[in-house]
Amino acid sequence: MPLRDFVIDIEPLRTSRDFRAIFIARVVSLFGLGMATVALSAQVYGLTRSTFDVAVASMIMSITVLLGSLWGGVMADRTDRRKLIVCARGAAALAFAGLAVNAMLPDPTLWGIYVCVAWDGLATGVSVTALMAVAPTLVRPDQLPAAGALISLTGEIGSISAPFLGGVLLALWGPGPVFAFTAVTTAVTTLLISRIRPLPPVAHDEEDEEAGADTGSLLVAFKYAVRNRVVGGLLVLGGVMALFNLPVVLFPEMVDRQFHGGEVMLGLLYTAPAVGAVAVSATSGWLTRAARPGRLLILAAVTGGLSAVGFGLSGNIWLAFALLAVGGAAGTVYEILEYALVQHSTPDRLRGRIVSVITTQGTTGGVVGDVEVAALARWFSPGGAAVVNGAICAVAAVVVAIAVPGLRNATLPRDERDEEGEGDRRHDTGPGPDTAGLAPATPAA
Repeated sequence: MPLRDFVIDIEPLRTSRDFRAIFIARVVSLFGLGMATVALSAQVYGLTRSTFDVAVASMIMSITVLLGSLWGGVMADRTDRRKLIVCARGAAALAFAGLAVNAMLPDPTLWGIYVCVAWDGLATGVSVTALMAVAPTLVRPDQLPAAGALISLTGEIGSISAPFLGGVLLALWGPGPVFAFTAVTTAVTTLLISRIRPLPPVAHDEEDEEAGADTGSLLVAFKYAVRNRVVGGLLVLGGVMALFNLPVVLFPEMVDRQFHGGEVMLGLLYTAPAVGAVAVSATSGWLTRAARPGRLLILAAVTGGLSAVGFGLSGNIWLAFALLAVGGAAGTVYEILEYALVQHSTPDRLRGRIVSVITTQGTTGGVVGDVEVAALARWFSPGGAAVVNGAICAVAAVVVAIAVPGLRNATLPRDERDEEGEGDRRHDTGPGPDTAGLAPATPAA
């Protein structure tokens, strides 16, 4: 089997200038945001000495990102997506500049931080949703899994390295310069995105012949999801995954009560899912060419649930680390295939709204899931709660696979390079004139 079947497929970066610009902008933005998150928490706690105030800042960010995602999904189907993203990232740059100015004042204000956080949350929600809706229009249909893998890899690497770098810069310079750096990086992403081609709403499609398709109604997106078995099945299964996936919120209690460790062990557990996720993303060439992506996605959901069950039952920290890494890997397989299947199965005129619904589902599902598993831990034990959650996730995936054959049998466009290779092999098997060079080569889109 060739090496490209294992190494992450970077074909979308080579063949699409606009996707390359979006990708670079995302990398720069993720590092800036990761560093700013650390600085924000440290500054709020330093001003108030209150964990509650830190939680309030996080809650404001979560709520405004949620609202921005919903509104951004509607607007992404109504207006030029490039202009929408540029305006949103420009607004985010102003928010970080406000945080920097506030941090450099002799007496920084808490209310000023909250206002800037709310402003940034709205802008981030809009831009993230629009960016997710834009990416599929910049690559070939057969490149969607590869694009999803590249997006996933940058997210995982950013989540690991950006907070660490932010902590180092915070220790050296304090929060003000960190926020200023983030404002500059956000402005750079705005300039990068402004250079891609215009992305206006597409012309009317037959699939969208329904009242509200042109006006951006969220109800139309829900109706489409109900009718489309792939998208509808992914919404159901995605909700289950968000509610009952890896129980990260249980890590501190499990380290204390089940593994009898300390801070180093806790950090190890938090790192484990990311290790598995990065390993899958970096070797996702095979995944982007999966013949049965629907079945592989369901298998990933089942594997994620079973890894949570094993984690809850484990008494050894290294076994727990391995199981969490497996869970992180399975979750990344699921995310890459979910991204490709949703984007491929959704008409462009509805893509912004469908993406906003899925983003909202993941955000709210994760929060509700944390509360749910914490309540289970009080009734049983942290390990027992992890077992129950994992079992529900695995069983639900099997039920969805049986009940929604459209998702189970879902496919994606074949890789054009694979099809060309098969065609060459067919030409080479029989006698006759050499036809290998008759068809003119067509450049990749």
